[in-house]
Amino acid sequence: MDLHDQFNAWLAGPEGGAFIFTIHNSHTAVIRVRKNADFEYLYYQRNFNSSAIERGDSFQYGGIYCRRDGLIYDRQYGISELAGDGRGAGQLLTRLETDVRGAVEVAIGNDRGNLEIKLLSNPRELENLEHFEKYGAASKARERFLSDADGAFAYRCAYSPPPWSEDALLDYILDPEGYTAREAGDYIKFQQETILYAFMVNSAAVKEYIALAGNPRHPAHRVKAIMRAMSATAAKTVRVTIRRDGAELTFKTEADELRRDCGSTYSTWRVAAADRDKVERLAGRGGYTPEDIVRIEYGKAMLYEAGEVGA
Repeated sequence: MDLHDQFNAWLAGPEGGAFIFTIHNSHTAVIRVRKNADFEYLYYQRNFNSSAIERGDSFQYGGIYCRRDGLIYDRQYGISELAGDGRGAGQLLTRLETDVRGAVEVAIGNDRGNLEIKLLSNPRELENLEHFEKYGAASKARERFLSDADGAFAYRCAYSPPPWSEDALLDYILDPEGYTAREAGDYIKFQQETILYAFMVNSAAVKEYIALAGNPRHPAHRVKAIMRAMSATAAKTVRVTIRRDGAELTFKTEADELRRDCGSTYSTWRVAAADRDKVERLAGRGGYTPEDIVRIEYGKAMLYEAGEVGA
């Protein structure tokens, strides 16, 4: 019988006594403390001089043994050699968050008509919505547009569980599906304003997305064409030709600068040092704009030409 089997046999046996094992001259003693009929807490003492429990040494928390399924949860490093399947408390919290969010989204069905309320009444939510409509919606729509995603902006639940209390963790271990269902139900019942706010934020972003996508003269269209062209090459540096006031200049710059959303200008910090002053004299110290770019080349390949925008 190997160490793991011995440990499992000890766990399944009557309470009392210690399980002592030695690995690489490290001696560890594990004891069980009964919590209730379903759970026992594990504590361990480790030393390098004796294989016995010593009265002068303290015990450290090692995990939670569940008698119903025979697994150890919230396992600590000191008994990692012994434990088989199980989940850490952090893993369980992440799983709860994912499952509750999914359950809420299914129940809501991306339809604000499934909510009991129709209008926001919380002053803070109303203020946040007004701020988002003024300053955030256009940015969110631009980000979505440049990532080649559609403009649907489906509802996504923002549920975030608090850290485990002792009783909550044990309840979840015994009945994860039931616990998840209760959390999802409570979220829908008590977070109606939060859910409605998310729908209204999405509506504002959709409005901006439609306006942006339908306006081929919007600067984001040119940025997107450049980003798309750059995604087709693994080049680290490229040649860029810009035109300003009828004058043209070709220079080298790092390709990564052109793979991102520049906002309004591309920085000259990524331009080859030998060319930087020339670029700044033509385009200004603030950098060159997407509209300044005439073409982008790598070796003999033409990666981008301004005439392709909107095609």
